[in-house]
Amino acid sequence: MSIRKMILWMGLCGFFAGCSTGREADIPGRPQTKADMGVRYLLGRGVQQNNEKAFYYFSRAANEGDPFAQNELAYLYASGKGTPRDPTQSFFWYHKAADRGLASAEYNVGLMYEAGLGVANNKALAREWYQRSASHGFEPAKQALQH
Repeated sequence: MSIRKMILWMGLCGFFAGCSTGREADIPGRPQTKADMGVRYLLGRGVQQNNEKAFYYFSRAANEGDPFAQNELAYLYASGKGTPRDPTQSFFWYHKAADRGLASAEYNVGLMYEAGLGVANNKALAREWYQRSASHGFEPAKQALQH
């Protein structure tokens, strides 16, 4: 991987991290899902922060079809948290979540196509994914379409 791609990759990983904060894992009396447990371990909410345990829980939920968990699992592969960094697996899981209509995942697929990370560089497909995400109201995708 070139230095330019590596810098871009690290920058993208910083953006991908923002997806975990939206879960309602802390509502008293609400049953905890595997994805909720993944959020707890990823962010250290009520438990000691542990990327490997976050990966474990997100993997289980992602394989059960939870698009939020698929998006988070993709982030872990992108950043190398709890598992070795793997752009191909990252793209695979972002795409699965995007196919379920998760706007942030649609945007992330666009980013990966634009940067050529885990998939061949394709500006036209990047734009298509940004448009899908923007149609769901995802603000970063709207901004990406302006550039």
